[in-house]
Amino acid sequence: MKLNLENSLIKENEFYQKDYQKKIKEINYVLRSTDQSAGLAWVDWPLCYDKKEFLNIQKLAKHINETSDALLIVGIGGSYLGAKAGLELLSKKSNIEILFAGTNLDYTDLGAKLEYLKDKDVTVNVVSKSGTTVEILATLNIIERFMRGKYKNDYKKRMIYTTDKRKGYLRECAVLDGIETLVVPDNMGGRYSVLSAVGMLPFAVAGISIKKIMEGAIQAYNDLNIDELEYNPAYKYAVYRHLVHKKYEKKVELISTFSNKMSSFGAWLQQLYCESEGKDGKGLFVSPLTFTTDLHSVGQFIQQGSPILAETFIDVETPQKDNAILNVPLGSPIKFLDNKNISDLSKAAFDGTVKAHSEAGVPIAIISIDEINEFNFGYLVYFFELSCAASSLLLGVNPFNQPGVEQYKSYMKENLKK
Repeated sequence: MKLNLENSLIKENEFYQKDYQKKIKEINYVLRSTDQSAGLAWVDWPLCYDKKEFLNIQKLAKHINETSDALLIVGIGGSYLGAKAGLELLSKKSNIEILFAGTNLDYTDLGAKLEYLKDKDVTVNVVSKSGTTVEILATLNIIERFMRGKYKNDYKKRMIYTTDKRKGYLRECAVLDGIETLVVPDNMGGRYSVLSAVGMLPFAVAGISIKKIMEGAIQAYNDLNIDELEYNPAYKYAVYRHLVHKKYEKKVELISTFSNKMSSFGAWLQQLYCESEGKDGKGLFVSPLTFTTDLHSVGQFIQQGSPILAETFIDVETPQKDNAILNVPLGSPIKFLDNKNISDLSKAAFDGTVKAHSEAGVPIAIISIDEINEFNFGYLVYFFELSCAASSLLLGVNPFNQPGVEQYKSYMKENLKK
């Protein structure tokens, strides 16, 4: 993984001011040394993850593939966004379908999925740390009736709850009903839980190597376990974001990619950063875009609209698939593309977009990986988690709570109890 800040509008010496170096040393100490009860269990997770549970995840994944046509995951926010990002990004190697429910309160969506699944064998994985989220429990109530109708009292053998290790409503139900459980680790918020059972069960069911994902995360941990700003791209990216927010007064960070497979990864980053940073009137709003599709809808605004934007490109250097443009007729407006590959077009569009947006005064960071694979996914997840935590702490906000989200939940419950 490489970080390129040549088009950031930030001078190199600005990154290494004594004040930033001092703050990064303090932040690194807090993240590496503070009691994990502060929400920091993810920091050392690549080294101390539960090996027995990972073996159980692989065992469950094998059983699900042998007994089911589909895995229905019930979760919202961090309980599904990271899993969806990995499933979309990495090549699925099993025949099992993986669907998501509980991500909204639109029964049209859930009803269509249950109708589709009525003639298929289904396993359900309910993901909720607290076990009290209204969207999840309401959806589970409907899905349980669906599963009971299909499998009678045996339906509980097709249920898996991923929740708190010791407490909460789902844990209590699982103990009472003998339902299989996996653990959302203590002191690990949902948006930081991709590398736990929350993401690893869906990945294993899809035939994706969770071992290679963790190898990537371990490498990131080792590479980024350093408090020297010059040698730590995660912290340098955090400082870049802080500078464009404060110095250039940017309000929105676009997360832009030319790979459709990265679109859900952008959605996970949106939650990771918005929920971690967006407090006390601070933070960059993160908006994921997929090019060139979105260039034809918001490109004009990026070029000549309000000067509120910064942009981070996630670049995949080697495409997974390619094809050539051949035998273009004389007189065709794309004759100049004859014998070129689609990847040549994408590279030219990428370079042209970076140049155009940079000339329009948009600060740009480029994060590159050589190819899409499990190792790089694990590496990117850890890189962004660490950088996001540092970015939030530079702003002086707690990266691990979400009081605004809790407020809407409280008001919703009040309305329903009237």
